[in-house]
Amino acid sequence: MSAVDIRNRIEELLKFTLHSFLNETLQFDLHMSKDFCSHLLKHDPSPDLFNFSAQSDDSLKGVPPYPLYKRLAFALQHTIMSGTFYRTYNQMPMLGVECSLSHKEQAWGLLISRKGSDLIDVLKTVDFELHVREPFFSQLADGVKRIEGRCAAGKCSSIGSGNLILFNECLLFKVQDVRWHASFSDMLEAESLAEVLPGVKSIKEGVQIYRKFYSEEEEYSSGVLAICISRVALQPYFYLASILSELSYSGIRGILGLTNTKGTTEHALPPPRSALLSSFTMPYNKNVKGSTLTHGARALAKHAHRSNNKFWGILDGSGGGEEASKVDIKTRLSQQEPLRVFDSNKNKLALDVIVNLVEECCWLNLHVVPPHGDVFEIRISHGYGARWSKDGSKLASLSVVTNGLALHRDNMRMSTQNSTLTMKQAVNDGCSRIGGNYCLLAAKCKAITLVLFKLKYPTL
Repeated sequence: MSAVDIRNRIEELLKFTLHSFLNETLQFDLHMSKDFCSHLLKHDPSPDLFNFSAQSDDSLKGVPPYPLYKRLAFALQHTIMSGTFYRTYNQMPMLGVECSLSHKEQAWGLLISRKGSDLIDVLKTVDFELHVREPFFSQLADGVKRIEGRCAAGKCSSIGSGNLILFNECLLFKVQDVRWHASFSDMLEAESLAEVLPGVKSIKEGVQIYRKFYSEEEEYSSGVLAICISRVALQPYFYLASILSELSYSGIRGILGLTNTKGTTEHALPPPRSALLSSFTMPYNKNVKGSTLTHGARALAKHAHRSNNKFWGILDGSGGGEEASKVDIKTRLSQQEPLRVFDSNKNKLALDVIVNLVEECCWLNLHVVPPHGDVFEIRISHGYGARWSKDGSKLASLSVVTNGLALHRDNMRMSTQNSTLTMKQAVNDGCSRIGGNYCLLAAKCKAITLVLFKLKYPTL
């Protein structure tokens, strides 16, 4: 079974599991709220509003695209195959996660690997896969529909007693018997109409349903099969439900790429990408006639000078119709190449920058940041990033790096006894450790150390 097959099946199983939990037909308690599970199934209200690279859907980096359950399925498949709990925020040494989280992640990795392997073993026993449309799939799930009618052609002609059939990549059934009939009308007359097509009132109506899928020529040339099935006791989604239940809020958030620090909003999920970019591109002076500068471009102009390596670009000139020099944004994100730009192109530069931050970020957090309150924050590995309101409807600020030291406002609690670091450690980390309103500065002769002290630092 290929990695793509595993991913697709886990995706469908996950969707089925979440829907079943919301419909109260799961037979399992996921120990999570219905709002949280429903959020995982939500679609982006404006998925085509902005252009993202195609590979962003096949990556575990970046703000997860909606619906979130697809990224969750991809991450679960990755963990099952690798045996390791994948976390992008490992690439952010300056933004430490809680110590206890690493122990939890080890347990989560073992859980997913063990039960995921059991799930794969069950899926490998499947002999045939069939797709059934609604309402008949729900009738299969409820145990009302017990006979599946098919033309005796193609792969269906090989189905026999004892075979395992996976319906809609979700439900596993065992074949009890297979009976051949000359036509669908003969089958519906010989078999119980209520068990083949529950809710259908007449044989004529039943034949018309099959006619949507098979022509008369197909029907009479091969005949039809009445496949008698029974639901297998141990279903594939049982393993997935068990994984979700034990992962709970923190595990699911972690596998989606969200970190956990002091001040993290534990039951929150990231907003849709379209909301982030929509608020970023809203006009800054909407009441000023002729003003087109966006909130994102305004934030870029405000913070560009705070980066010594010109990460955000060099904003100069007042427009004058001049064109910005063409520099590949992704290259600059990886190599931090400077980019000069004029006012006429600020909006485009800002949009290019934020799109790539959204796609390339490896640190995401929903946490409390004074004075903004609950915010959604993202950062790339170099420490640059952006903040929005919790739902993404309002841009709070861009996050900057000054003098090579990352400035951030995690509500990390660091005691003065454990607040010293060697300069070598700080250099190796590529940053100093800063939390809340604290900052680390260098001091001490031979053995240079970084000492924590209280510093009033303005809001970013």
